[in-house]
Amino acid sequence: MIYFEVVFDILYLFSVFYLGYLLLNKRTENIQFLIFGLMALTLGFGDMFHLIPRVIGHLTTGLEDYTSYLGLGKAITSYTMTVFYLLVLFAYEKRFDVKNVFVRSIIVSLLIVRTILAVLPQNEWLTNGATLEFQIIRNIPFVIMGIYLVSIIIIESLKKNDKTFIKIAVGISLSFLFYIPVVIFAQSIPVIGALMMPKTLAYVYVIYIAYKEI
Repeated sequence: MIYFEVVFDILYLFSVFYLGYLLLNKRTENIQFLIFGLMALTLGFGDMFHLIPRVIGHLTTGLEDYTSYLGLGKAITSYTMTVFYLLVLFAYEKRFDVKNVFVRSIIVSLLIVRTILAVLPQNEWLTNGATLEFQIIRNIPFVIMGIYLVSIIIIESLKKNDKTFIKIAVGISLSFLFYIPVVIFAQSIPVIGALMMPKTLAYVYVIYIAYKEI
């Protein structure tokens, strides 16, 4: 299982960076390619800070010796994911030619709350000592933001019969469905942490759909 995870992590990082490269190369054809290319690079950049220490830990002395690096990586990922969902908002606005101040205000407000929660000392990023209660609290605005974005994307996609963005909304939804059990149960049932792999694949699916169908 350890070696499977190592191979999975390496392939994921390669795939997401490569898709980002391909999307950015197509940016002159459609501004949406630029947005999704930046989304792909944001995913890869954020995740590499905790996945690379995991790979090194698995292949050397174990994850316990890399707790601070893994914690720092998770902290960085928490920030880059806020950027990722801001880009999702931009992709939605560009796709459907909408710029709703109310929608922007909600998303930006949730991003600010999420960012503030992520910098509080209760996170104990470097020691992995955050309580389950605080882990849930810091993820509440993140989950609300995801649900809200998925909802407005699906509503607009159904109006315009946009099958591509319905698929993207499904991919984002799956990522949250896999992520939420990890937040709630992984501390007491470590095997639940394996759901991070299909969660990661859901993000790759979103980027791949953007590359193939936009």
